[in-house]
Amino acid sequence: MDHKDMTDHKLMAAFQGGDVDAYTELYNRHLKGLLNFFYRLSWDRTLAEDFTQEVLVKVFRMAREWTPQAKFTTFLYRVAKNLWIDHVRSAKVKRSGGSLDAKVSKNEADSFVQMLPDEVRPPDDDIERRETYGAIMAALEQLPGEQRMVFVLSEIEGMRYQEIGEIMDVPVGTVKSRMHSAVARLQTLLEHVSPITGRKPASDEKE
Repeated sequence: MDHKDMTDHKLMAAFQGGDVDAYTELYNRHLKGLLNFFYRLSWDRTLAEDFTQEVLVKVFRMAREWTPQAKFTTFLYRVAKNLWIDHVRSAKVKRSGGSLDAKVSKNEADSFVQMLPDEVRPPDDDIERRETYGAIMAALEQLPGEQRMVFVLSEIEGMRYQEIGEIMDVPVGTVKSRMHSAVARLQTLLEHVSPITGRKPASDEKE
């Protein structure tokens, strides 16, 4: 069977059996997702790339610890979560979100949009899209760390609450609570921002 047709579960089992090409497929399959995960947490492309490589190397070395009962992505992102937490603790990074009433300023939006990779950064003349992208990035930056991680895993990585809970070692109810708080905070911070689709903010629409 072609490795591309194999599930993560079968690939990991094959790798444990000595099939290095199976790991190569896992590497290629999950590289982009990990990059997105770390990038949304750090807004630092170089740091995201370094952490992604470190996680994939750790998974290579820790392959024997994976059991068939565990979903591979849960195993993978638990390693990623632990690496990020260690980084935050060692760097003594504190993300203070500030007041819930504090809106994202234009200068904040501009500074964040400049961090986007060239391939996804809106062109200079697309002012509305640049402002929207930047405002979303700045708003995510203001989320407390645990809320931000839940939001990224759910909305960026597309994971279910059950798996997020397993990754973060918390009950599903806690995941839901953090997600609810994250969404409420983002809605407050971004209530003045036009959606990327070009629709006007709800406050400008007729009742």
